[in-house]
Amino acid sequence: QTPPRLRETGASMANHADTAASRALQAAASSGAGLRMVTVDPKGRDLEPGVDTIYDVDARADGEEQPQLEVSPITMYVTEYAERQFCQIAASARFICYGLRAGQIRVLHKDTAMRSLLRGHTQQIADMRFAPAPSKDDILASFGIDGNLFVKRVSVLDGEIVEHLLLQITVSPMPESAEGLTPRVRWLGRSRLVASIGDGIFVAAVDTKVGAAPRVATVDLTLDSAVEGIAVVSKLRSRPSVVDMAVSVTDSGGQLAVGYDDGAVRVWTPTADVLHPFHMDQTFTPFDDGDKPLASVTWVGASSLVVGGERNAQLALWTLGDGANDMLGAESVQTLTFASSKDGGDSEGIYNFVCCARPNARLMLLANLRRQSVYAVHFTEDCSGFDYVSEFSATMPILSFTALREPAEEGEAGAGTLQLYCMQTQAIQQYALHLDACRPIGVLGSELSVALSEEEGEEAAAAPVTETRAEAGNERLARHRRVRQCERGRGRGEGWQAALWKILWRRTTDMWVQQPPFALY
Repeated sequence: QTPPRLRETGASMANHADTAASRALQAAASSGAGLRMVTVDPKGRDLEPGVDTIYDVDARADGEEQPQLEVSPITMYVTEYAERQFCQIAASARFICYGLRAGQIRVLHKDTAMRSLLRGHTQQIADMRFAPAPSKDDILASFGIDGNLFVKRVSVLDGEIVEHLLLQITVSPMPESAEGLTPRVRWLGRSRLVASIGDGIFVAAVDTKVGAAPRVATVDLTLDSAVEGIAVVSKLRSRPSVVDMAVSVTDSGGQLAVGYDDGAVRVWTPTADVLHPFHMDQTFTPFDDGDKPLASVTWVGASSLVVGGERNAQLALWTLGDGANDMLGAESVQTLTFASSKDGGDSEGIYNFVCCARPNARLMLLANLRRQSVYAVHFTEDCSGFDYVSEFSATMPILSFTALREPAEEGEAGAGTLQLYCMQTQAIQQYALHLDACRPIGVLGSELSVALSEEEGEEAAAAPVTETRAEAGNERLARHRRVRQCERGRGRGEGWQAALWKILWRRTTDMWVQQPPFALY
């Protein structure tokens, strides 16, 4: 039966996951064979580090497969298919947040399925990020194409999700041509952030203390000086626009790499000057066709960058030298090109959304909207090149996603899984990606010891701040974990998927027979 077109439902929809559908999910996941330990062998392709390579998405060598990722539906929400590099979903140890069409942000509590709506933006969200973990609370920064940047603390109080505004910045005037802009926001630690819109870049301080008064400011990026607590790094001058930013954490502070739509990358080094917190000291063009726009910039080491070309159809690994020494400038290491032999060997069938899956895992993840595929590109420990590509399939196009790491279950091989929280055309879903399936046999990432300590901090932070329904919440949490263990133990999990979706889609006239475990919008 063809699923009906989804629509937003009213407030009568359940706010908590203790519903018939939730119980059905538990029963479906528990049916069939019992739990078993999962061993995952990589089915991808070896690459020679440092050698430029073309990866044909239509070709399969012996032993190569494109397995289906394990999927867990979160909520059903229709998002129009659009090819753009908007980061419209964010996740922390406690919450999942995603942008709605009119600019609101839907917040879901992972363990209790409580929901809330964050308002303030008047147009679509272009970027959203939680402040770095670990933390006892969750602080979300969001930047919309309306020029508004919000920073809010999200917490649970008396059984409800509550928000507290920390900072609101309105960029005015806006760039002359706002169409096609990709506003970006990145955290510089937990009390500062850097943001860009058009070719303007600014740094803002965030007072994250509990009880801090909200701060509202308007910033004119055409001027050198801004308001107190906000410094302009690069003025609006109608130059090539910023398409992506990345912050590197080094002993001397965080370097800022900025990719532009004229094909250039500019690297900024932090300074001690509060009014001028960054100084640009390197510029390079990572691709031969330098006039084409870049799509992404990601730090993968203290001096290594992965740059995505147009549509992220190419990934270029570069190492950076000393910007003060012309003999030690940026150097190309390797370029990986995604191409389709069915399209004549070009990249027209490729539009990749890129996410770096924690540098310690040494993985770049790309979601190809045009193929409903996910590519995992592994690079060597010393950043000397890419050494492995794995390919997986998804149930529908992935428009935007973020990756969080979970520690390995007791007895599970390898270093656990990555949880991909995805905004897709028909739903918000969660995919489980085994790390061992993304790298050559025998190769282990350095993420185990580092990530486990991070996760311990995040787990401690995940306890509710205050919640009067603690007993019920603990029961739901235990049930959620049992279900997740069943999902991991059943490999692809096709049996419970089919049962769950059958329940979720069943209707009598236009009324739901069963309520889904999360709100429908």
